[in-house]
Amino acid sequence: MLSDKTLKRIFIVVLLLFISCSDKSEKIPVLNYEDKKQMLEITKKFFDENTSHAFGGVFDESGKETIIAGIEKNDKSEWGIKFYQLLLNDNKLEVVFETNLLDGSFKESLVDKIKFPMRDYELIYYNSQGYFMGSGGGEVISYIIDFGKKEIYYAHLVADPVVPPSLFISKNTQDKYIREFFYTYFKKDYPKLRIVDEDITLD
Repeated sequence: MLSDKTLKRIFIVVLLLFISCSDKSEKIPVLNYEDKKQMLEITKKFFDENTSHAFGGVFDESGKETIIAGIEKNDKSEWGIKFYQLLLNDNKLEVVFETNLLDGSFKESLVDKIKFPMRDYELIYYNSQGYFMGSGGGEVISYIIDFGKKEIYYAHLVADPVVPPSLFISKNTQDKYIREFFYTYFKKDYPKLRIVDEDITLD
């Protein structure tokens, strides 16, 4: 009969083998940063299972490929969306930068990468589309997120029977290409669109 000491040694060896095999099976595979499906699967598995969107590419001046993950928060303490820039390092997805909690939802929304002149990297574009719109009007929230400059450019369209179609563009949006993009996008659907200096809050 095996002694207690021998049994303990066997148990430890088996446990170490099990842990070793588990570690091997959990290694992050070689990433194809242009494969949206893989980016989402990897981010859900190794970062946060609640990830709604994931995009790979170069998003800052470092030239390193990273992943941008979008996660929706919807509980008693938090409501909105957040974006995380993730860098693969030593088989872990490390957070390089994260946005504050932003107004919005990923339901019915448009999220994608976007490129502008004068930058050697891509940005992230968000548009709430019809989520806050009803039959009588409503609002559209849009963000362009520059992870290189750690800036969030914000546009807010209000189309309501009480006020003419109005677009507010955040004051930090000094880039003429981004301002023009916001204005041109909404102008197509609202020819009488006006730009306002202060954001509008609907009751």
